[in-house]
Formats: sequence, structure tokens, C-alpha cells
Amino acid sequence: MKIKTTLVLAVLIISWLCPIGRGDALAESVKSQYLIVASDTLLSGMAGSLLPARRYSIEAILPPGQCPGHYDVKLSDIEKVQRADLVISFRAMHFMEKANGSNRLVMDNDGRNWMAPDFHILGLSRMADELALRFPADRHEIMKRKKAAVRLIRAEAKKLRQKAEQAGLSGCAVLASSLQKEPLEWMGLRVSGTYGRPESMSARDVVRLVRIGRDERVIAVVDNLQSGPDTGKRIAETLDRPHIVLSNFPSERGYLATLQENVEAVLTAVERK
Repeated sequence: MKIKTTLVLAVLIISWLCPIGRGDALAESVKSQYLIVASDTLLSGMAGSLLPARRYSIEAILPPGQCPGHYDVKLSDIEKVQRADLVISFRAMHFMEKANGSNRLVMDNDGRNWMAPDFHILGLSRMADELALRFPADRHEIMKRKKAAVRLIRAEAKKLRQKAEQAGLSGCAVLASSLQKEPLEWMGLRVSGTYGRPESMSARDVVRLVRIGRDERVIAVVDNLQSGPDTGKRIAETLDRPHIVLSNFPSERGYLATLQENVEAVLTAVERK
């Protein structure tokens, strides 16, 4: 009787000292199939490159061309989140608060744009570490897939950057949406002035940007598809410079394909001018 009592007490003490939370329970359980729901295509694409497709089904809530700030969560989104084994989102994705799931992985981009290759690789590494903690049974494959993805991104990004350099973009000035600043700088361009969403643009802002554009002899005005594809159009027309629209989230074709499309959009617009 004393032995049984001692064992019971030992189990209770261990349980008290080492509580198993929702994330730990997920890590200790092994299923044949998991559902991962991401806030957007940037995070879903990252997860898809890290997790083996035979065991993980990955879906994104936000359509690639939709603005996160104006997205209304659907009932189907909420149901999807509730069924998910893991929900991944950026910290600033406020629409995800309406689709709150019990098991969350919140990624902080530190104010960086993860469409720029260097920051994309940084984000990919962070996500790999987090997923390896939550799915230890697949840790080895996650890390293996991360290394392969990083090699591919670096190789393709190098080719695209060289293409931009050969086209003479290095050091050329542009005006741009603040959300496209880092991808444009990665291309080698110099962002001389930035602006926000269309609802925050005043007539004074337009006058200021036009003056900067003339002084800096900008070669183009670059908008962000998701936050407002026509925000800088009037400025471009006033300056008689190409108006370019780039995407801040991967399309259905994936991250590298969208990165290539963004670079090609800049090159095509500048060459035509």
C-alpha cells in the first residue's frame, strides 16, 4: 500500500513540475496526417517547403492578391482554423484574431519584408526551428528540406540579381510603396521616397513625392498590389515615368516564381521607357 501511495505521489509531483501544454502534446503525438493553416501564401509556401507533403496538408487563408488590412474572415476560414493541428500567422495579421485557433505559431518578421530573398531565408530558418520543435518526429527531414530550400533560393536569387545588374538597375532611383522598399533595394535600386496606403496619401504627399522624383531623376514609381495598385499612378503620370505594380505575397506559382515576376516587371517597364 505504501509503494502504491509513493508511486501516485511521484506521478503527481512530476505532472506538477512538468505540465504538458497544447504545443507539447502536439510534439509528443504522432499522426499520419496533419492540417497546417497559414494566414497567407508567404507562410504557407514556407511551411510547404519544409514539411513532407505525404504527412502535412497546408492551406492559406488570405488570397495572394488580397490586402490583409481589408480582408473579412469567412465562416469557412474559422472552421478551417478550428480543424487545424497548427495555425501559423504573422504577428500583424489582425484578421487572424477572428479565426483564433488553440494551437498557434506567431511569426515576427521584425518589420522586414520576407519577399526579399535574404529576409525570406531568415524567416525560413526561424520557421524550420519552430516546426522541428512541434513535430520532432520529422525534425531531420525538416532541417534537410530547409537546407535544400535555402540553396535553391540563393542560387535563383543570385541569377535574378545579376540580371537586374546587367540591365543597369544598380543605383537607379525609384519612388515606391513602403511595402516594396526592401525587395527593390535587393534588386539594387535606390528607393528615394516611399508612401503608404492610398487612404493615407494627401495632396501634400503627392507634391512632395513629385518633387523628390524630379530631383532624384527616378526611373519608375512602384506600387504594392495588395495595399493599392494605383496609389502611385498619378505620381508616375506627372513625372512621365513607368508605373509598376509588384506583389507582396507569392502567387499560386510559389515564392521564386513571384520573385521572378516582380523582377521581370521592373525590367520590362524600364526597358520600354
